[in-house]
Amino acid sequence: MCINKLRILILLSAVIYSTNSNALSPDAIEGKKLFSTCLACHNQAQEPSMGPPMWGVQRRYKKATNSDEAFIKKMASFVKAPTLESAIHDEALAQLGLMPPMPLPDEALKNIATYVLEEQFPPPCDHWRYAIKRAKDKGDLAHAKKDQKQLKRFCNE
Repeated sequence: MCINKLRILILLSAVIYSTNSNALSPDAIEGKKLFSTCLACHNQAQEPSMGPPMWGVQRRYKKATNSDEAFIKKMASFVKAPTLESAIHDEALAQLGLMPPMPLPDEALKNIATYVLEEQFPPPCDHWRYAIKRAKDKGDLAHAKKDQKQLKRFCNE
C-alpha cells in the first residue's frame, strides 16, 4: 500500500513539475503577444530566409550570456539598435546582413526578449532543409554538410 502511494506521489510530482516548467512568466506572456512582429523575418519555414530562426537565436544568446537578466538586456539592446559589433550570429550576419532597428518601447523589447528566453522553440527543420538545398546550389558543400548534420541530430532525418 505504501509503495503504491509513493508511486502516485512521484507521478503527480512529475506531472506538476512538467506542467509548471513550461509556464511563461507575465513578462513573457506580454512578449508573446508582440512576437508576431519578429516572425515576419525569423519564421523558420520562410524561404528565402530573412532572419535566423528563433531556436538558434535563443541558443546563441544563452551561450553568450551568463544569466537570464543578461540575456534579456543583451537581446533587447541589440534589437533596439543593432550594430556589427554587438551582433552574435556571424553566419546570419554574413548571409543576411544586419537586422534593422526595431522602434519599439523598451518595455516591449524587454518582454519580447523574456519570451524568447523562456519559450521552447522547436528545432528549425524546415529552415535546415532549405539551407541544405541553397548551399548545394551554391556549391557550398561544407555548409550543406553542417546543416545536414543539424537536421539529422535534431529532426531525426
